[in-house]
Amino acid sequence: MNPPRSGRLLVDESGWTVTEAVRSTARKGAPTRMGMVDDHVVLVTGGGGGIGRAASVLFAAEGANHVAVIDIDEKSACRTAEQVETAGATSEVYAVDVTEEAAVAATVERIVGVHGRLDAAFNNAGISDPSSTFHELEIERWGRMLATNLTSVFLCMKHELRQMSSQESGGAIVNTSSGAGVVPAPGQVHYTAAKHGILGLTRSAAAEYRRSGIRCNSVLPGMVDTPMLAGPDGQLSERAVATLRRVSPTGELLKPEQIASVAVWLCSDMASAINGQAVVADGGGILR
Repeated sequence: MNPPRSGRLLVDESGWTVTEAVRSTARKGAPTRMGMVDDHVVLVTGGGGGIGRAASVLFAAEGANHVAVIDIDEKSACRTAEQVETAGATSEVYAVDVTEEAAVAATVERIVGVHGRLDAAFNNAGISDPSSTFHELEIERWGRMLATNLTSVFLCMKHELRQMSSQESGGAIVNTSSGAGVVPAPGQVHYTAAKHGILGLTRSAAAEYRRSGIRCNSVLPGMVDTPMLAGPDGQLSERAVATLRRVSPTGELLKPEQIASVAVWLCSDMASAINGQAVVADGGGILR
């Protein structure tokens, strides 16, 4: 594993060998911001692209001290970390499979070991899968979807909550669900089940830890312009285009930054009264 070119801490899941470069600590050139998450230590899963990348950069632009970028795709995560540093925060890259509990636990432990606390977490990692009728869906595809889109969220929350409940400052957790968490996605029973499940995890944690200074919420995006939505050729399928026309008030995909802004706000003190909620961010498409 090659070390990062700038001030990142790159952690390889295999053997947990750590290579540290010179840290970038200055906020030179940081854009004008509201400071919603000033001095926060934040982790983002699925941070290698799409909504996760947009959120990582926005956390930095809004004053975060440090953003840990977690993704199974190391190269993509490193590109995100470079943008985070440009936006004004330090960054670490963790090449981690979030379906593996030992890797998740070690990641949280490392972040806290270096930075002393964990203020906010955005659990955003997930996958998509081709559509299938309910009775033809193979158990292997069901299992993979549930492991990545639901069990990984449970594992991340488990270790984030363990840390946040041990610190006086508490913390905030935001999980990425989907419009499919409230309205079934046609041909996507496994995706729909996972995204419904995230709402249950979020509300259960919010209720259990509400007196510990920890808030847990979920964001439910509509159709967003991310690599996960496109096919192997980078283009939307005819079915996706038809769905977009049906559910989007404008007929256009949402931007990752629009979802990121909701996630960062929910992690901030500006949303201190929001707990256990499912915030739909789809431009009103769910009202169809």
